[in-house]
This record gives sequence, C-alpha cells and structure tokens, in this order.
Amino acid sequence: MTKHELIDAGTLPPAFGGNQPRGVAELRTVIQQAMDAWLSKTESERTRQAYRQDVEQFLDYLGINPTHIEHMTRVLPEDVTAWRDYLLKQGGRADFDGTPSPGANSTVARKMTAIRSFFSFLQSYGYRGANPAHPHFVATPKVPDEGQTPAIPPKLMSALLNAPDTEKPTGIRDRAILSVFAYMAVRVDELHQMNVGNITQDGEHTVIKIRGKGNSIRKGVIPPVAATAVNQWIETAGIDEDRRGPLFRPGNSPRGGGADGFRRSHMTIRAIQKLVKKYCQEVGIDQAVSVHSLRVTAATEADRAGVPLNQIQQWLGHRDPRTTLRYIRTGQDLDRSPAYTLRY
Repeated sequence: MTKHELIDAGTLPPAFGGNQPRGVAELRTVIQQAMDAWLSKTESERTRQAYRQDVEQFLDYLGINPTHIEHMTRVLPEDVTAWRDYLLKQGGRADFDGTPSPGANSTVARKMTAIRSFFSFLQSYGYRGANPAHPHFVATPKVPDEGQTPAIPPKLMSALLNAPDTEKPTGIRDRAILSVFAYMAVRVDELHQMNVGNITQDGEHTVIKIRGKGNSIRKGVIPPVAATAVNQWIETAGIDEDRRGPLFRPGNSPRGGGADGFRRSHMTIRAIQKLVKKYCQEVGIDQAVSVHSLRVTAATEADRAGVPLNQIQQWLGHRDPRTTLRYIRTGQDLDRSPAYTLRY
C-alpha cells in the first residue's frame, strides 16, 4: 500500500488555473513537460542526472509511481519534512541502505533545493499550489561553513604524486592526471572532458581551456611541474598531433599497462575516480579521501601560501566566494589571527 493511492479526475485538486488541463492524463502530461523543461535548463548532464535522481527518490519515498507524476500536486510540506528527516537519519545516502555517510546535511540540503526548484518551476507552468518545499514551510539542514571533504597533508600529496609506476605508459598517464588535479584544482568532469588541443601557449605560460559547470569556459595555467608530466604523457601516447582527440585515454586492454596502446576515447569519470582512490590507498591516505580531496587540498594550500580569496575563487571556477571558503581547510588558524596585526 503506497502513501498516495491512484485518484481520478474528480478528486484531483485544482492545481492549475485558466485553460490548464483538468483531467488526469492532461495534468500528467503537463507536469512531465514541466519536468523535462526544468531539467533542460541545466547544461551539465551530470547535474541533470542528479536532479532527476533527487526527484525520483522523493517520489519513491512518497510511494508515487513516476508514471503517475500528477500526484505531486498533492504533496504537502509535512511530506517534504518527513523526507528530509528520513534522509538525515539515513546519512543522506541515495541508496537508502541505512549506512551513515559524511556530509549528510549538505547532501540533504542539495536534494531539498532540487525539489524546491522543481515546484518553483512548476508554478511558471500555472501551478496554483504553494511550493511545499519552500523555506517558509520546511527548514533546510544547516551546512557547516567548512565542507566535509578532507584535505590531504602536503607530505602525503608528495607521496601520492610519486606513486604511479612510470616504467609503464599507464603510470606516466596516471602521474599526469594526479599532477593536473594537484596543481590545477580541476573538477573530475573537467579533467574528463579535456582534449589535446585544449593545451596552448599564452606568452610564457602553458595553459589549458577548462569547460566548467554550466558550460562556462576558463583558462587554467599548467605550472611547469604539471606541464612536464602532461607533456611526457602526450609524447608516450603519441597523441601530440591528435589535437581534437581526448587528452587522457584508457588502455586498449585492462592489464596491458598501456604497452599495447590507448583507445581514442575519454577515460570515464568512474575510471578516473577509481584510479585516484587506488593510489591514495597505496600510500596510506585515509579511505574517506576522494578525487575531490585533491581540489580541496589545492585550495587550502593556495590559501596558506597567501593567495587572495578572489584569485582562488577564479582559479576554482566558483561564482560565489562563499563556496570557495568551504573548500579551505585551515580550521581555526591561530597563527594568522588578525589580533596579532593590531597596534594601538
């Protein structure tokens, strides 16, 4: 027995006004069209998938069959509150296996934002009901100022960068990947999309075009230590002339180590994540560390080196400096307290 039983047209709430559909089938069609339009607003395929999964998860919790999406018009704030509390209890995990995970508040807050955004978009289609996920009705979990992803200590970062076996072509590739993460602070999907031709010279600087969130483009400097690793990989793979081809490629065979060449395709995001995880485990880095930790580490070390926040923000491709602040893991740095600078 599901929470929301199937209903007929006579019992549907007056969700839409004017000439909007009143029958179940028409209402279902309009809401599905709104869903598709809402998702298409986002240019990132990964973000679209995440939003769709959030909505499907919400429907599943409420017992609403996705083929009867018109039942969303009956959702109340108490439904959203119950879902929020359920997610928090489960640690924010999407698979509902009951295992707590770090960063539950931020995960749940993101999911609630997706639901709130969809109902807000639905109102632009003529939906007359209130947004049941609006902050006036349902409080969003507080997210700590400092994010949950752990940074990696510099000594371990050095060990990580030297972990790949550069006697093998795949090791040369892997060192280049780790170097780009460590010295350029890119997102995993940004590295995944890179092509050979994205690398150019700008005066004395080696730079690469980075396609970020929302299809935004920024220019990233490849510092000499990372450029050396990347150039060695390009030479080893023999892809210097393949300007339109992918920069980081999978080997032709899983155990060939790249000795039998590389496929002309982008390494998958999952493969890159597993690669980073493998080397982290090899050098004894905490299991909680993920590929995102390299980006957090780079931001933290840049801050410790005295780089202004606005420059770190631009480097990371953030729109909001508050997001950048959540990447910096300095804790309560007493040595840098403004109190020491005061003179009266």
